[in-house]
Amino acid sequence: MPGEVEPRPRAIPGADLRFLRVVLGLLVALGLVWGISMLFFARQIVLGAPDGPHIEKIAMEGAAHMALVFGAVLVWRAPERARDALVLMVFLNGLWTLTDLVYIPLLGLSEADFYAKVIVNAVLALGLGLSGRRAGIL
Repeated sequence: MPGEVEPRPRAIPGADLRFLRVVLGLLVALGLVWGISMLFFARQIVLGAPDGPHIEKIAMEGAAHMALVFGAVLVWRAPERARDALVLMVFLNGLWTLTDLVYIPLLGLSEADFYAKVIVNAVLALGLGLSGRRAGIL
């Protein structure tokens, strides 16, 4: 209603944020590596022919990684106001895990880096969810 004052977000003790910040740091580091490589080197990392619409899909995935990095920065800076961003980050990492679990066997991909990405995305989704819950954000 007009004129009402929204309640101030509660402060979260630093000890409750340690685990969350470790996971956020991991997400930023990996997100920058994956995001930059996919955005700028999609042609070199492509499966099959180095041209076509799949190049754009790889670059878009790189952009999504950069969006996750931005979300991690937002959560780090103001965790008490970042619940929705954290929920979105958990969802996206979980969705990537499920997507990879479906398309890796479907396409017959066998390189270890595909499976490493599944494990990392699952760890990030679980880590963000558990650490967000521990901090009282989720």
